[in-house]
Amino acid sequence: MKILIVGGGIGGLSAYHALRKHLSALDISSITILESHESPVRTLGGGLGLAPNGQRAIASIAPDALDHILEHSFPGSQMTFRNSSGSLLGIFSSGRKERYGYEMVMLPRAVVHEALLSGIPEQDIRWGVKVKGVQESRNQVSVEYSDGSTEMADLVIGADGVRSAVKSSLFDGKFDAKYDGLTGVGGFIDLEELPNALQESFQTNGVTMTFGRSGFFGYSMCSPLPHSQPSTIHPFIQWWSIYECPVIPDSKNLDYDAVKAQLLSRHGSWKSPYDEDGTRIYQTIIQLGCRPPKDPESTTSRHDTSVMVLPRFITPRLPSWSASSGRIVLMGDAAHTMPPDVGQGVSCAAEDAVVYALLLKHYLASSPDQALVLTAKAYEDIRKPHIHHILDVAKRNGDAKKEKGWLGEVIRDFAMKIVCKLPESLNDAVFTYDPEAEVTAYLQPKPRSRLWPL
Repeated sequence: MKILIVGGGIGGLSAYHALRKHLSALDISSITILESHESPVRTLGGGLGLAPNGQRAIASIAPDALDHILEHSFPGSQMTFRNSSGSLLGIFSSGRKERYGYEMVMLPRAVVHEALLSGIPEQDIRWGVKVKGVQESRNQVSVEYSDGSTEMADLVIGADGVRSAVKSSLFDGKFDAKYDGLTGVGGFIDLEELPNALQESFQTNGVTMTFGRSGFFGYSMCSPLPHSQPSTIHPFIQWWSIYECPVIPDSKNLDYDAVKAQLLSRHGSWKSPYDEDGTRIYQTIIQLGCRPPKDPESTTSRHDTSVMVLPRFITPRLPSWSASSGRIVLMGDAAHTMPPDVGQGVSCAAEDAVVYALLLKHYLASSPDQALVLTAKAYEDIRKPHIHHILDVAKRNGDAKKEKGWLGEVIRDFAMKIVCKLPESLNDAVFTYDPEAEVTAYLQPKPRSRLWPL
């Protein structure tokens, strides 16, 4: 079996690792990743939170990658919630190691990518290859490239993101991603640039989420704290804001002064317990964060400290994630764009990969002639209900970050105080998710119902 994975991001790399682990050499002739970027040396988005379930999935297919991730991340299971007046709304526990075996961590997306990229043979990734579309042809799939050439494969996995060419081909251009009216802004700042009071606060409050009438603002450590990591890891934070914007901003040709002015108008007057000597923390973070890219030769940082503007595009819920033949399958954001409001994008992409690979392994052994069809159906049966639940939660969380009137702000602050008092077990459905256990349960024989009583 020849497999082509379209997309060399986190979803595509996870699919590669999962298939390599669970399919024997007799089952496959080759697995190749097709990536449109010219090389892995590029900016790969901002920071993220990697939840326990995502770490569990990665550990099952690439344990060395998880070791690298944990070495370069900050444990962020305790989140401080505040309002724009600086008042504490509560401490929210989200993903403690004591409960889930893995702890929520904060880190750059690029670290996850480089961790999963490590160990993949060079010949198994083709860089600078842009897929234009895919089409089934008899018992194979024809992959068309932008240069007009084509290639045949037995299985094509579309892990090419929210603007997936594979998805577009599968549904004849329907279900295109739509801008949802919210835009994310954020970036990284070296820890040493921040006021001393804020630097010291990360020892006890590593992640802070702040809600105001004019939106949301968050910041956290995005690397191990100083003196707790190898000297080669430069300590830095991530910051992010989400706001309503009716017009899609131009994220490629940024007016950095305009971005800064917009953020200052929303958050510059917000208060923090770490304000001192007339210096406002949120104002300082915005001013430091909204800078044009530095000359790579003039900085010792291992990350880009320029601001990023990321309009949110969401894909409608698809009728299916695969072709009827099972020869074309979607994973990650190509199948279900995950908003950042639940921190599950990376985790869900990795889980997709593990579930699919385990199912394919099973059906190749038990029903080889129907393996792709049965695998695709089982993959959707297992993953769709779980993903739809998470998307519903993300929608509620995103609504809490929108602009509010004074009454809406009071209600939201009260709701946040209640949320911080709720038991951590409410996260169990997501954080305890184990792809291997889910597949095992699905494949277990179902008890036959009795037609007549004994």
